[in-house]
Amino acid sequence: MRKGLLIRVAIDSTSGGWNAPCDERSFCYVPMGRSDDLTEHYDKGYGPYQLAVSAFVPNTAPRKVRWPARLPRCGHFDPDFEELTYGDNHQRAARIRSVLADGDGSFIVFYAGLCSIHSGELVYSIIGFYSIESIVPGPAVRRADWHRNAHTREGDCSDENTVVVFARSPGSGRLVHHIPIGHYQRRAYRVTPKLLDDWGGLDVHDGYIQRSAFLPRFLDGDRFLRWFERQKPVLIREQNPKVAALGNSS
Repeated sequence: MRKGLLIRVAIDSTSGGWNAPCDERSFCYVPMGRSDDLTEHYDKGYGPYQLAVSAFVPNTAPRKVRWPARLPRCGHFDPDFEELTYGDNHQRAARIRSVLADGDGSFIVFYAGLCSIHSGELVYSIIGFYSIESIVPGPAVRRADWHRNAHTREGDCSDENTVVVFARSPGSGRLVHHIPIGHYQRRAYRVTPKLLDDWGGLDVHDGYIQRSAFLPRFLDGDRFLRWFERQKPVLIREQNPKVAALGNSS
């Protein structure tokens, strides 16, 4: 049976002070950053993401969905859907190694808390999928690949508790259309009961998917993948579609 993890990524109220926008199908991917250091002089790396959001969000959208004045001084641009990498460290890295490293056909499903441009409400959705090619300890990442991930982009990573995941192409990338999976129930966001049944379950209590150091594992990876294929996902190797293609959702 193929093995998979469900991993929360992207900016949100606890990792950047804002949630990226979505409508019923399309969305903007904006990477996370540190919420304890928000500033108007934020990381210049957010520039391309601001262009995508500006093209996507109509003037009639709730103010909290529009590009914020303050963002993290240092962004963490990971996963990188152009390079098809994802890095993590400490407990989460150990979880990735223990669940996925020895699995044939292992995969990662990325989800995010998005904000509806129509209602301003949070929408928890799948936004990306990686079919794993390799999982490499940070210090073992080749110099030629350092530029491909946030954990190695500034140079050699000496942290033995860091891993970088390299995904296969084709078969990996950012979703063109997000897939809603969660709702607010019993004081937390959780995967809907029907989806939990369709997937064969997760190894977390009652589908809990708020941000946590514990990465949920699919109890039946093959069953989830069959469900995922039925959604007819379209995957691209881009952080966001080109601005002209993304258009304005109004």
